[in-house]
Amino acid sequence: MDWAVDGFLGREEAPASSSHTFLYDGVTAGRGVRAGLSRRSAATRPMPMEELCFFVKSIDNSRLVRVVDPHSRRECVGLVLCVLTVFVMAMMYAAPYLAKLRSGYRLEDLKKEHEALFENNRQLQVREAALKDPRRIHGIARGRLGLDTPTPGQVAWTEPRASRPSSSLLARNAATVSASSR
Repeated sequence: MDWAVDGFLGREEAPASSSHTFLYDGVTAGRGVRAGLSRRSAATRPMPMEELCFFVKSIDNSRLVRVVDPHSRRECVGLVLCVLTVFVMAMMYAAPYLAKLRSGYRLEDLKKEHEALFENNRQLQVREAALKDPRRIHGIARGRLGLDTPTPGQVAWTEPRASRPSSSLLARNAATVSASSR
């Protein structure tokens, strides 16, 4: 095989028909270049875009004076007012929708809370009914408290009071009603 060698950059150009091609710095390189690259230290290897040079140019703008355009302030104020108007209009359009959306969420939360309280109330009513069960109360009275069924002589019935109030109370009530109507 015939190889062309660039002595300054250490490049070798291989023919395009070669089955083992390796590109180094944009040029096809052979085994010799690849072997040389692995033995070179990192300080001597070429950097990408090494040919570029950047220069710093100092510019002195201290003598320049800014000229204020009298129309620019008016244009800026007009732009700010226009943007502010558009923002207020957008908020006036969006505020009712957002309030409706928030009310909907609040309504759903209240419905969930109502369902939870309703279920809690139902469970409390079932528990109350179980606690008021006469058979349960009778079992506690006999078992824990040691109470027994009373004999007929142990029960004392009292007479209920008359459902009608006494006549003196009626007379007093009638006197206050007639005095207040005058």
